[in-house]
Amino acid sequence: MLSPLATRAAATQQLGRSQAPALAPFAVQWSLPTSHVTRHIPSWSATDIGLATGFLATLWIDAAQTRALARQGWTGFHENNPILGQTPSVAQINRYTAAAAVATLGIAAVLPPRARRWWLASAFVVEASTVIYTTTSVGVAFTLH
Repeated sequence: MLSPLATRAAATQQLGRSQAPALAPFAVQWSLPTSHVTRHIPSWSATDIGLATGFLATLWIDAAQTRALARQGWTGFHENNPILGQTPSVAQINRYTAAAAVATLGIAAVLPPRARRWWLASAFVVEASTVIYTTTSVGVAFTLH
């Protein structure tokens, strides 16, 4: 299928130069109704956003602690997460962290509000418990540089 400009160019070639129609500029308008898109965007309460932020922050701290152990060669330590294995690499930890964040927030996005709150609260508690255990019981410090 030819575009309007290509159609005019073809007509110009057929008519010859002397009888060529004038090519006037034309505007193309494009509109996309957003009502069907916006009605599917979940509305998150301030509590939902706070829980999601808390989850992401503790997930980031957990990943930073785990990456530090991986960089030190896992001497005297091992990972307890069976998905990662006993001694994951920094790249594996990064991929897992990104997947965990996307999956957790993706599931939260499709849940109804009450279930979303429970899901996010549970994810936050699991991550916070992991960070507290790693910091206090195992002795892996978290420092900001």
